[in-house]
Amino acid sequence: MFKFCNTVAFILLLSFTLQAQLPCNLVLKGIVNDNDNNEHLSYAVVTLVNTGQSIEASEHGNFAFTNLCAGTYQLLIKHFGCRDTSISVDLKKNRNITIKMPHSYFALKNIDVDVEKQEETTTQVLQRLDVKALDKTKGATLGDQLKALNGVTTFNTGATISKPMINGMQGYRILILNNGIRQEGQQWGNEHAPEIDPFIASRLTLIKGSASVRYGSDAVGGVVLVETPNLPDTASVTGELNLVGASNGRAGVSSAYLQGAFDKLKYFSWRVQGTLKKSGNLKTPNYYLKNTGVEETNFSYAIGYHRRRFGAEVYYSQFRSKIGIFSSAHIGNLTDLRAAFARAKPADSLAGFSYDIGRPYQNIIHELIKASFHVHTGLRSRLYANYAMQFNLRQEFDKHLPRNAALAALNLPELDYRITTHSGELLWEHDNIKAFRGKVGVQGMYQENVYVGRFFIPAFVNKTFGAFAMERFVKAHYEIEAGVRYDQRDLTSYYWIKNDLQSPNLLFRNMSYNLGGVYKHDSLLSITLNVANGWRAPAVNELYSDGLHHGVGAIERGDPKLKTEYCNNAILGIVAQHQRFRAEATAYGYWFTNFIYYTPAPRPELTIRGSFPVFNYVQNNARIIGSDVLLQYSVYKWLQLKTKAMWLKGTNTETNAPLVFMPANRYEFSVLLQLKATKVFKETYIEPIFNRVDKQFRVPEGVDVAPPPPAYELLGCNIGTTIYAHRQPFVLTLSVTNALNTVYRDYLDRFRYYNDAVGTNVTLRLRVPLILYDKKIKV
Repeated sequence: MFKFCNTVAFILLLSFTLQAQLPCNLVLKGIVNDNDNNEHLSYAVVTLVNTGQSIEASEHGNFAFTNLCAGTYQLLIKHFGCRDTSISVDLKKNRNITIKMPHSYFALKNIDVDVEKQEETTTQVLQRLDVKALDKTKGATLGDQLKALNGVTTFNTGATISKPMINGMQGYRILILNNGIRQEGQQWGNEHAPEIDPFIASRLTLIKGSASVRYGSDAVGGVVLVETPNLPDTASVTGELNLVGASNGRAGVSSAYLQGAFDKLKYFSWRVQGTLKKSGNLKTPNYYLKNTGVEETNFSYAIGYHRRRFGAEVYYSQFRSKIGIFSSAHIGNLTDLRAAFARAKPADSLAGFSYDIGRPYQNIIHELIKASFHVHTGLRSRLYANYAMQFNLRQEFDKHLPRNAALAALNLPELDYRITTHSGELLWEHDNIKAFRGKVGVQGMYQENVYVGRFFIPAFVNKTFGAFAMERFVKAHYEIEAGVRYDQRDLTSYYWIKNDLQSPNLLFRNMSYNLGGVYKHDSLLSITLNVANGWRAPAVNELYSDGLHHGVGAIERGDPKLKTEYCNNAILGIVAQHQRFRAEATAYGYWFTNFIYYTPAPRPELTIRGSFPVFNYVQNNARIIGSDVLLQYSVYKWLQLKTKAMWLKGTNTETNAPLVFMPANRYEFSVLLQLKATKVFKETYIEPIFNRVDKQFRVPEGVDVAPPPPAYELLGCNIGTTIYAHRQPFVLTLSVTNALNTVYRDYLDRFRYYNDAVGTNVTLRLRVPLILYDKKIKV
């Protein structure tokens, strides 16, 4: 590692020397005007596609990019009510340009313009994975894809199940919006990964920090937006084919979509999409992990109808998954359980490869139906109405069949939960009333959960209501945003104590606030500060869970006396860019009252189904503070260095002891080499990556059933290119993870008690964009 760091330092020093000899001090200024009346267009977003820099034009349409090198730049200009405009600028000296865009009420009245909902804007810290970034992770779970963003880790249950963890928080404190709808399923399990097909997304967006005002009271840790592409608005039939193969688990994934708009049936558009996935037993450097296969069958479709002043869409998706649970995580007695914690290899370490999935396993189905409608209530305002219904089935099968032969023949699950959620939202937003932009909305949800078979969590009815208002004051170099929200949650649970039916009703209500600001100094510097408070009602599993949870091979117990959790949060983000250097830094702090978490009990427990570790839900006052840093330097146009780091500290402020299950400090170093394009091969790159994760020394003493594993280093690489054959692009990506087949265990893996993490994995991906017909293209 030290040799690697010295090499990086030498390259940086050399590149700074070369930089001094090649100054880049050109300025590109401009103004964005209305093409029809020549009025200035306020706050248009202008992006230098070459560098990724984006700035917002001033109130009078002015913008400026400074410290540019000579060359040809592609500009992308966006403004509400306008088609995106792209122009090319040859920059050899300082230039001042004028950009004209069609933007008038007359144009809106006489031209059919499909104006989708505006891109989510906020004063909070945002990170995004676009199509090119997703090309490097396709075929992975949603949680593993999000790990490409700085500050994001995952809480894993073995190698096949992962939940995103943002700033040390996961589960109920992280909201995931699937195509604009809050994902609702059986979220009470740490091994209950989001039931979302990552292939539906054209972009993943992460909002860091508390977003309770906009999205709901419990979004204290952050929000993940799984964004699908807009339906086409011109007569066409296009699509995409994705094929993925992986060596570890001998996995195969195929996904495709087709979409189009009708030539004769104007205003209608459509999309169909589907994914198939299958993998077998995964392998650590020294042995296979028995019963760790995965099968997925997913599909979705959408149809839209859009006129110049209103539009409507209907969307349906279905996610089906069968996930094998590592069999050695289910132990028969206390002696064997303690031996499993101590041994280097699990009892089933002699198992070979197989695609078969036997007990224990999970069977999951998730369905989403969404209907949305929008109407323009004025030139610069819109009203949105959304309704969604979600159904989630989760069945968990124990390792052992019932001893009764008749029951065993039925092969019934030990846990069988079915949750149905109805949700609705009414939102009105406006743009540019002088310097103000804002939105107000109301949201509601009705949710029923029932179970069949053995008790783990009760049946319940959950009803929520929320109303919010947000306003942004936008000027050329700064923005201020404030918001307020009211939420209430009504939870009624049903369970038996002996022969008596219990139906406790709990009502939670409170307010949330946020205040944020952004300072932007052209494209060189951006500073974001957001302070907020939020609250979270205890979830049903935190209150009432009691028994064996098969998916994690553990006994979990809730506490019906848990109180409302409150959080105050501050997050500061800085983005600085100077010539070829870019830096991003985020510092955050969360101060909790009644922080709810689950912690290991000191001793495992023996049941008739085996011996298992025990976890209890408790609450204390707590503090989580940390920071993320990204440094990027372009030595040349073809050579880029990047460093990422994450530090975090969680503390129980009542005892001053560390919080359990907090991420260890981690670092990443990468070098991006972009090769010269040829007639056939374009956008070719090689990107070696080095990761280091420290040992988590900050753990409460005598709490966990096994000590934290040691630090580890991993080497990987991404290689990609685009091959053109008769104008048809084929995007190829080859990724290698754990290239040296390192033996390690991760502190945030629930199965680290039993087995090592997976070894080397080589993944080959092919993405083929398709244009079967496009009226705009004349062949």
